[in-house]
Parts: sequence; C-alpha cells; structure tokens
Amino acid sequence: MRELPQKFLAAMIALSALPGSPLYDGNDNRIIQHSLEDLEAYKAAGVDSIIIENDFDVPYITPPLPQAATDVVIRIAKEIRKRFDGPLGVQMLEGANETSLEIAVSADFDFIRVEGFVYGHVGPAGIIKGCAGELLRKRKQLGAEHIKIFGDVKKKHTAHALTADLDITDEVMQAELFLIDGVVVTGKFTGKEADKEDLEKVKNVTTLPVVIGSGITKENIRDYFHLADGFIVGSTFRKDGKFLEQLDEKRLKAFMDVFTPLRQSQK
Repeated sequence: MRELPQKFLAAMIALSALPGSPLYDGNDNRIIQHSLEDLEAYKAAGVDSIIIENDFDVPYITPPLPQAATDVVIRIAKEIRKRFDGPLGVQMLEGANETSLEIAVSADFDFIRVEGFVYGHVGPAGIIKGCAGELLRKRKQLGAEHIKIFGDVKKKHTAHALTADLDITDEVMQAELFLIDGVVVTGKFTGKEADKEDLEKVKNVTTLPVVIGSGITKENIRDYFHLADGFIVGSTFRKDGKFLEQLDEKRLKAFMDVFTPLRQSQK
C-alpha cells in the first residue's frame, strides 16, 4: 500500500449519479470528466489522498449494485490512478463492500472504507450484516491483502438498536479482533461532528489508525486534530458545505490554508 502520512487528509470525490440510479443523466463520459476535474482541483490543493464514493446515487440500495454502475466506477478509478500517485480509496454505498474491493483491485487502489465490518445495523436501505468474515476471505482469495480496510463504527445514517447494549469501544475492540486495518468515527449524519468523547475513548482502546469521517471544517479542525490519525473530508469542500453539491475551490483553499500549516506545526 502507498503509505498514508501521519494526520492524513483524504479528500472525497463525490461521483455523479451512476447508471441505474434515479439521478443518472445517461452520459457516462460526463461522469468521468467531472470526477477528473475534481481530482485536478484536489491535486492542486495538495491533498494527501483521494477517496471516491457514489454519493449522488440517492436513494441508495444494498448490494448487488447494477453492474453498469460498477463498470463506470472502475473506468473512473483507473483514470484517477493514472493521474494520482498517492493513496487512493473507494466506498460504494450502501454497504457494497465487496464491490468496493472489486473496484480497488481492478484499479490498483490502496484502501476501502466499509460499512458493517462487525455487527449488524439498520441502514436507510435495510439491514446491513457484519461483513468481516466474507470480505477478508474475498481479499485473501484475490491476493489483495495489501488493500487496507477502514471500517465505520457506530456508523452515521443508521439505527443501532440491534447493538444498543454495545459502546463504541466494544465495536472497536471487536473490529480489531476481526483484523480491521483502521476505524472510522463519525457524527450521526453526514456533515455532523464526531463526538469528542467517543474519539478519546476509541484512542484509549486501540493502537489502530483512527479516522474522523464526517463533520470536519476549517473552523473545527484545530479542535479535532489531536484526536485522530486521519481525516476523510467531503461536504465541507462543496458549495455551502452541503453533501449533494459541487466542489467549491474557494472552500477547498480556505480549508487547506488552515490544515496545511496546522500539520506542519506538529512536525
């Protein structure tokens, strides 16, 4: 795997609506071109890593995803790999973790972000089952153990009544037992800040990388910087800080103007 630096920033490319989804406009080339435009903006800003996600495929469905959609993402991923030397990741919503792995293998990506690594939960599209056993066996079968798996714990946009008796640290310890490579902590919804107390507890029970996966902004990055090993950021780079909006290069620059000196000051 291409190494992620300490306190890494993984910038999210929100893929335009893919084949089969309600917002799909029928133009695959435009989807690819839009992704590459976002990539160039992120490269110019100096981000460490890129992660792609099918954000505009609302409302999401559980796997299997349409093969035509997966094929377009593989095309996008291969084009991004040609143009970016750093670590690359992918997440396919909702809970399409083996699809993410398939894309990562096809395009020489370095990590995937997954839902439901351990324990089941209820997502907007239905039950998401724990995937660790099947996913790691698939990774082994594909000879892809170099591809790291970062898994959400107490994931956003989900109901956790099935595991209401488990603290977030219980899920982290189970995920570590089941050989996860890093854990992702979020707020309850996209764009919402993670709970600082949760992050402190997680850092106290694991030596694995802890990544904040929602709610990071130029206004709060200083407060969260010491609580995580990496940051996956998407919404704050988009127009008005909204999840389903287009990349706003002014917002991206404003964030990097805070983030870059902050990280340099820690060296």
